[in-house]
Amino acid sequence: MDLSFVLLELALNSLDAGATLVKATLKVGRRATLKVKDNGAGMDRETLSRACEKGFSLKGSGGIGLYQVSAAAEEYGGKFSIRSRKGKGTTATFKAKGINMGDVAKTVAVLLSDGANLILKAKAGKNSVFVDAKRFANELGAPLNEPATIVAIKRYINENLK
Repeated sequence: MDLSFVLLELALNSLDAGATLVKATLKVGRRATLKVKDNGAGMDRETLSRACEKGFSLKGSGGIGLYQVSAAAEEYGGKFSIRSRKGKGTTATFKAKGINMGDVAKTVAVLLSDGANLILKAKAGKNSVFVDAKRFANELGAPLNEPATIVAIKRYINENLK
């Protein structure tokens, strides 16, 4: 388990909930904090209370993703919390110590190439990146799912978030 997996899991949950915008903030230092906020369907209180249960899913398949995210936060001496309101979206916050960053560049490139409207602000030590799907598409002048574009996005993130 690493931060790139947590980002992917939370972003995919946002998209599955109908989000048209996913905003993520990642800060890595002695402690890592990842916050993902969306404008998706949100959850009612009952769903929210069960969201991190092993096997719980609204997708019809055995849910394991949020359970794994929650368990990883505990394993790394942190915590995982979700705030949500039906019709208003969801905010998930993951905090942990000593967790590997993983391949954030690859995760972001996959999400963007799949059409996610993602905004990411990430900071690791003194290095930082800002990713805005719409801005990237305009600046690059090419679809975000083209191989050359994916390579450029990954390079930008890797060079600036060492």
